[in-house]
Amino acid sequence: MAKVHDEIVGNAQQTGKVKILITDKIAREGVELLRTQLPDAQIDERPGIKPEQLIGIIGEYSALIVRSETQVTSEVLDAAHQMKIVGRAGVGVDNIDTAAATRRGIIVVNSPTGNIIAAAEHSIAMLMALARRIPAADSSMKASKWEKSKFMGVEVRNKTLGVIGLGKVGMAVARRAQGLEMQIIAFDPFVSPEQARKNNVLMLSLDEVLQQADFITLHTSLTSGPNGTRGLIGERELRMMKPGVRLINCARGGLIDEDALLTVLNDGHIAGAALDVFSQEPVRDNEHLQKLISHERIIATPHLGASTAEAQVGVATDVAEQIVSVINGGFPRAAVNAPMILPETLKILEPYMTLVQKLGQLYTQLQPEPLHKIEIAYSGDIASYDLRPLQAALVKGLLESVSDAHVNMINAQILAKEWGLEIVEQKSTTPAEFANQVTLRVIPDAGQTFNDDAITELSGTVVHGEPRIVRVGRYWTEFVPEGYILFCRNIDQPGMIGIVGTILGKAGINIRHMDVGPSVRKARAYDPHSHPDEPALMVISVDNPIPDWAIAEIQQAGNIFGIKGVTI
Repeated sequence: MAKVHDEIVGNAQQTGKVKILITDKIAREGVELLRTQLPDAQIDERPGIKPEQLIGIIGEYSALIVRSETQVTSEVLDAAHQMKIVGRAGVGVDNIDTAAATRRGIIVVNSPTGNIIAAAEHSIAMLMALARRIPAADSSMKASKWEKSKFMGVEVRNKTLGVIGLGKVGMAVARRAQGLEMQIIAFDPFVSPEQARKNNVLMLSLDEVLQQADFITLHTSLTSGPNGTRGLIGERELRMMKPGVRLINCARGGLIDEDALLTVLNDGHIAGAALDVFSQEPVRDNEHLQKLISHERIIATPHLGASTAEAQVGVATDVAEQIVSVINGGFPRAAVNAPMILPETLKILEPYMTLVQKLGQLYTQLQPEPLHKIEIAYSGDIASYDLRPLQAALVKGLLESVSDAHVNMINAQILAKEWGLEIVEQKSTTPAEFANQVTLRVIPDAGQTFNDDAITELSGTVVHGEPRIVRVGRYWTEFVPEGYILFCRNIDQPGMIGIVGTILGKAGINIRHMDVGPSVRKARAYDPHSHPDEPALMVISVDNPIPDWAIAEIQQAGNIFGIKGVTI
């Protein structure tokens, strides 16, 4: 059962030689943590490896650690046949194709907290450097000049700082700016006004922040699409800002339209900008960026936001700990492409994950026809939990016979969509026939009808930690879904069990469990006249496969029909 849990969650404990590849320089503390916690693992450091070389060797590795230099493309992930986890020693995962990783069931993790203080302090340093024109004054002094009157600055006390993106870094910047007696306004569609107010921050619209702030600092992620943040600050937004505003970006290159920024700098609308990130990194010979960087009112640093000794140790050890957790069968604390499920919740869900996967396996063998829409209904206390692992288990069970894809909690939704499978969830904390029950129902397509013999519903529960099937179609039964199982319908009359048992005995097949499921759960006296043709379902678990001749003989026995064998 634990094996099913590990496969679905995507964290089965590694067997055989573990190989971990590090392709960018990270703090030695992170590497040593891996060596200490995984003493039998092979840890290879290949900083500066070329893309074609990476593709050539990546298939041998279970884990990959990168910073921002290595591009983890779809082509790299295609070749990563044993890959379980890609770790980014830092915050942004722009250099990792997370969609491709998700599709392949590979966990992507980052270190969202390791460099918060470093990034916040660098933002404040850039703000103060802008306010007091420190870099230009320093360059003047180094050129043997004394131009005191040229570098008139401004105080930040009583000025308004606009924070765009009030996440962990944005809030850390806000707190430090409050210590400088600045007034803080902010825009973030994901932060409530009440939450901001508790931190003495006033939430406004983006336009209001741009119009009211004396200094503006960006702390949002870079996303694409119609509602993405790429180009968030374009010429319209720059023109909307107060004349003489100062702009800081230590978040992501691409948030600011660099052409528009150069234009408004040249016409004097803004006093200056401090940039730590750029649309192309390194800048190299990009002519436009070189013009921007060399502008007298630009302060530029080469993406130093996380470049402190403390931050580098923090992100390296954070990612290393998550790698160790996944290799040892645990779950990471900062997965970018997977839901965070608490370990104690997973322990409760584990037997239900096994149950739901087996419901899927059972259905595809009893009713091997295309299906497009499935309803999975949960009743009882189980319905109060985060049940995403169960849905992944269902997809795995349904697709196992038709796809060789490795299905886990990370890629289940994508694979279901690719196969045209829609899954609808129903939850009720009110118990049904059992204290906790899971029911799978097949929803017909428009205009589709099922015949009376079709199995369109399966129900199961967990008894003493063991999955049990309690309903197959309209028949109430109870059996453990494992091994070789024979299903056959028969007229509900005496002697049916004896016929099947005799034939299986003649074939040398040992019956491990037998159950007869009536279509009505309530016990009643047998009356051959009141319900002469009412069927029942016989479920027989056996220790070995049943030979074809024995199946044929059961079919010819009379009053026994709809025979199907399954293996789970």
